[in-house]
Amino acid sequence: MNNSILGLTITALATASLLGCTKTQEGASVGAGIGALAGQAIGGDTGGTLIGAGIGALLGGAIGNDQEQQQRQADGSTIRRTTTHETLNPDGTITKTGTTTTTSNQSSDGYTGLEN
Repeated sequence: MNNSILGLTITALATASLLGCTKTQEGASVGAGIGALAGQAIGGDTGGTLIGAGIGALLGGAIGNDQEQQQRQADGSTIRRTTTHETLNPDGTITKTGTTTTTSNQSSDGYTGLEN
């Protein structure tokens, strides 16, 4: 019973520690954990555990980084900003003098076209 509570507590803390992480960081963390378990099962000693954790972190980080890259490519979007130029007259009326539309596109280098 105590081992179950300890295991659930460790799992909850490990999950909470991944909040706010990038996909690369999450992948490296999960990969290190799985690699450490596999290294301990295969090698049965501390050296095997450390080697497994290192290999798992590298592979998990690479997979997470690939997921980030795919997500960035899918996020390519276009933003249009329209500005209406208005002047408040002394008598309280508003005079519209024209509009300006700026279009920007998102790419892997960031946004382009946000100039005025």
